[in-house]
Amino acid sequence: MDFELETRVLGTPILLGVLGKHEQISKENIHEKILNPLVSAICRLPDKVFVPSEGTSSAYISLWAERTNVECVNVDADWRKLQRRAGIMRDARILKDSTHLLVFVGARSKSYEQTAIREAKKGKQVFVVDHDTLDLCEVVVENA
Repeated sequence: MDFELETRVLGTPILLGVLGKHEQISKENIHEKILNPLVSAICRLPDKVFVPSEGTSSAYISLWAERTNVECVNVDADWRKLQRRAGIMRDARILKDSTHLLVFVGARSKSYEQTAIREAKKGKQVFVVDHDTLDLCEVVVENA
């Protein structure tokens, strides 16, 4: 039996949730600076990926998932019905369904950064992408 397939079948599932977005990212950068290091850090491909339905980064991650035979779920935000709460509800669903997180922090808002820290304290493996440098780093929270 193939070792990678055996690990995916027998191990605990990795459900990767993606929060935030980056509009000016290139396909090469998302592969070289984010997805390849992420897969190396978690030691295998995720079993399922939850991405927001909008954003350039989400589109590239969806294409990557399709090409690597990883199930991808696009999570929509119902802006008409929920208005300003739509993004919050979408993100809450992604957080609930995921075991690992990839968070694109914004240049102006610190809310995703705070969410990443909070989820890391709860025990999730969380990776943050810096908006300017596209550096991927794992959030490590020491017990207080």
